[in-house]
Amino acid sequence: MSGAYAAVAVPVPLRRTFTYAVPEHLRGDLCRGARVRVPLGRRRVHGTVVEWPAEPPEDAVTAKDVDTVLPRGPALPEDLLELTRFVAEYYLCGWGEAIEAALPPEVAPAREARGVRRVPGASAPTGRAVLQARAFEALPADGSALPLEALATDLRRALRDLTRAGKVEIVETPAALAAAEPGPPPTPAQTAVLREIEDALARRSYAPFVLFGATGSGKTEVYLRAAETALRGERSVLYLVPEIGLTPLLVSRLAARFPGKVEVLHSGLPAGERRAAWERTRAGACRFVVGTRSAVFAPLTDLGLVVVDEEHDPSYKQGESPRYHGRDLAVVRARAAGAVVLLGSATPSLESFAHARSGRYGLLRLGGRLHARALAAVEVVDMRREFLQTGAARPLSRALVTALQECLERGEQALVLRNRRGWAVSLLCPACGTRVTCPRCSLALTWHQAAARLRCHLCDLERPHPGECPTCRFQELQPLGEGAERIEHELREALPGARLARMDRDTVRRKGAQEALLRRFGAGEIDLLVGTQMIAKGHDFPRVTLVGVISADQSLGLPDFRAGERTFQLLTQVAGRAGRGELPGRVVVQAFDPEHPVLQEAARQDFEAFFTREMAYRRALRYPPLSALVQVIVSDKDPVQADLHAEEVGRALRAESRGRLLVTGPGPAPVERARLLWRRQIFVRSTGRRRLVAAVAAALGAIEAKVPARALTVDVDPLSLL
Repeated sequence: MSGAYAAVAVPVPLRRTFTYAVPEHLRGDLCRGARVRVPLGRRRVHGTVVEWPAEPPEDAVTAKDVDTVLPRGPALPEDLLELTRFVAEYYLCGWGEAIEAALPPEVAPAREARGVRRVPGASAPTGRAVLQARAFEALPADGSALPLEALATDLRRALRDLTRAGKVEIVETPAALAAAEPGPPPTPAQTAVLREIEDALARRSYAPFVLFGATGSGKTEVYLRAAETALRGERSVLYLVPEIGLTPLLVSRLAARFPGKVEVLHSGLPAGERRAAWERTRAGACRFVVGTRSAVFAPLTDLGLVVVDEEHDPSYKQGESPRYHGRDLAVVRARAAGAVVLLGSATPSLESFAHARSGRYGLLRLGGRLHARALAAVEVVDMRREFLQTGAARPLSRALVTALQECLERGEQALVLRNRRGWAVSLLCPACGTRVTCPRCSLALTWHQAAARLRCHLCDLERPHPGECPTCRFQELQPLGEGAERIEHELREALPGARLARMDRDTVRRKGAQEALLRRFGAGEIDLLVGTQMIAKGHDFPRVTLVGVISADQSLGLPDFRAGERTFQLLTQVAGRAGRGELPGRVVVQAFDPEHPVLQEAARQDFEAFFTREMAYRRALRYPPLSALVQVIVSDKDPVQADLHAEEVGRALRAESRGRLLVTGPGPAPVERARLLWRRQIFVRSTGRRRLVAAVAAALGAIEAKVPARALTVDVDPLSLL
């Protein structure tokens, strides 16, 4: 029941709500979680009713009225409203910002077209209609329907012509048209793990688990069988994946296993489709949602199981406010719902594995790969020795080129990882040592040969080749360091007959391009795929028997305490793409510091050895997970003003710490200038997480009138310190 006043959260970076008077004619229409339009300064903004003040505000006489209740504004369920309150309080952002992250776009929902199937008796298109033929062949031959989301974007475009030709039809209720496909029988290891999960589901209470198993050990089948158990118990399932590019392939598998029961939610969907899926879920028409980090806010009722696949992946961390972590919010949501949560990975985050070791989470082990297949054999090539023996600084070692030639001659497939975009990392003047840098950021510009452009990978500024050194006018600038584009060129020269493609942000900018490329690779139309970390994530291609890694140790030198963890995870994950089928796998890792312990542990794929050594390092320096960490970035166009604001923030944090927190800084951020802003950073650490967040919140409140909110970026539990 609404009252005379309503507290409304609006999407602004202020950690407060605003009180509005509720006109008499609107009081019957308002409820907690309702969407309203309200005046804010000179603007009209959309907000959400979050509270009914027990008493009128002090300035009740001047309180502005709620304009209107939004007719299409979806009201947040109570449990999600409380989840957004947690986000606002823990991640130190505005409640309105957190609510906006949880809501779908405020647009008219898309028309209810849910699936596509072959028309009985229709034959595949012939002739030059290649895309139509591929789309037709992607549909089940038995006439059952496939969700539209399961088709790659380029194939969906062909549906209009196929529909006109009478070869396919769009249907609205695919659930009645397809039978569920049974999964393979579980292995003894999967059976043991599932027994624990099913017992936890039967208790209908919160139970967190880390599902730890090598790449290819069968974690996905465990997720799906656990989902079947939850659904049989009339409870809902939330399945999170780190990347949009992984979603279509997973949806195809889920559509076969749970026909008509799965909704897809992620930010890459068209706004109308996303809104329609959200509303169907909110109405209870769906009990299984799959998506990326934003799907953690899916309005599922009676949540019983939450799966976070590849839980270690940094993509689960939101890069702008609210800077929440999808994995951690999944745990919070599961706890509130009394649900089982599975955090799965071959390389768990140190935070999750430490919780499992301490008993806070259960630890479920799957061990090695399915069918007793061996992990890929890993060879580390010393590029120092390679240079001494060949007398040339080439990006591809002889061992890797030979291995690729042999792999392709056998008709197998290969992946080559170079986790840097572009042709050259930078352009260097050999006469005076100047690097061509971004005028807006303190970073070198990356040279992209095909586009003939220099690009800043932070602010996206583009420039043509300068032709000469900006300092001394020397006219022969040298490319320094090789990116994925250069590696692609070198591979084409070394392997002239190979069908080769590159996958990075430059080649898959167009919507649907990544999923289309992966489908071509999976269909055997590509022999060799070179790319950045995109190629390392969760892909299962049985014909891949070789993986090459270029400059594997480069990221170990970054000024970030997580550099070793990220390097180990990336190398282990990409190595896990090799040898997943019947054929054995091989990995060739190139490095200039091959004896580095992280590389040696990754070569053995020995996560527990890495965990033990890395935790000793973190303990000595009081880094997470042995402490909680907050990073505060203070930025301004004027470096002097940035210093003054940073000093003000530092004093406030030290005053609030009362000796119980460790405050470091302020000092220059590793990327000191970004998008024309000078940046200073401060770190605050404590073994008490709640005490830390409360102290930072109090310090920010104390300086609210002195330091503008736009100058502050507060990141609780940061994943990157760059």
